Amino acid sequence: MSDTDWIVRPHGPVQTLAENLWFVDAPLGNLDLHRRMVVVRGQAGGLLLHSAIALNEAGMTWLEGLGEPQVLVVPNGFHRLDAARYKARYPKLRVICPKAARTRVATKVVVDEFYGDKLPFEADESVQLAHLEGLHKREGVLRVQSADGHSLIFNDALFNLPHMPGIFGFVYGRLMGNAGGPKVTTITRWFFMKNKKNYRAHLERLGAEPGLKRVIVAHGSLIDREPGEVLMRVAATL
Repeated sequence: MSDTDWIVRPHGPVQTLAENLWFVDAPLGNLDLHRRMVVVRGQAGGLLLHSAIALNEAGMTWLEGLGEPQVLVVPNGFHRLDAARYKARYPKLRVICPKAARTRVATKVVVDEFYGDKLPFEADESVQLAHLEGLHKREGVLRVQSADGHSLIFNDALFNLPHMPGIFGFVYGRLMGNAGGPKVTTITRWFFMKNKKNYRAHLERLGAEPGLKRVIVAHGSLIDREPGEVLMRVAATL
């Protein structure tokens, strides 16, 4: 099995959030965690795939029915599992990742651009990528404007996990304090965060943006009830 073979692992159904925004969840190995792919359609009809998951035949038929996959976002150096598969299937995909993640991402797929270099879709400001301040360009945030407001898509810089059963749930969730609601996790604090004050300030600015409809995280539940206030509360823990 190579990184480019189309290997389909178990995944859930497509879920619609807005006219230009969808997501699919998949179990993450044997852990009580899921990973999440977000699909965004630009104003001209092209697709952006954030943290891609190889879908089954029905899922890929659905995806290609939405539009042409044009942009592949690899959101950090660890979320690379299916990146090479998508690049092999769609050779014209532009691959974007955080600047400091390039070395790890490039072991799986050639990187074309970094967050913030330019708009993911030319002349389309409804979809934007930016590094998160204070994280030394290791992670960023995707902003998507829809008819009902805008969404912010995070990766490992913000989790929203429930308390989980078993040893993993006890150690990682309760003992390490990573579960039980929206959190800046130990992954971010240990491996990504370089300036706590700057990250806190960036979360506060994002939380204060008018029209924020939802916050989407890679691991855990969507935050769609008072998302701005939730970001403010998370920022206050830093």
